[in-house]
Amino acid sequence: MTPNTRILSVGHDHHLLSLRTLVLESAGFEVIEVFSVSDALRLAQSDAVDLALICHTVPRAEQKLLLTGIRTRRRLMPVLCVIAHDLVKPADAAGPSVAPQLLVDALRQAAMNYSTYRPNLAA
Repeated sequence: MTPNTRILSVGHDHHLLSLRTLVLESAGFEVIEVFSVSDALRLAQSDAVDLALICHTVPRAEQKLLLTGIRTRRRLMPVLCVIAHDLVKPADAAGPSVAPQLLVDALRQAAMNYSTYRPNLAA
């Protein structure tokens, strides 16, 4: 994992997002929780975050809005969607299991991959 990786965690269930934040912070990530699409887009389109994590509690239509908005300004920023067994993930998002360690591992890998490309984006 790169130092100080900042994760934008988007969801609609406050308790679930809080628990996920505790897990991610204990793994060394900085986490910014948001509960609305507009707040998520504002942060994701800035340099305030390195990765976006979308919870399965965000309706599919809102997930698509987020992915489209993020891809418009930050084409290479990793976006991971946590999926429930009965949900279908968006086509251009990775979907790790909800198991905490698998989620942490997926985010670490995404952060490492992104840090490889990020210096080239400034040029």
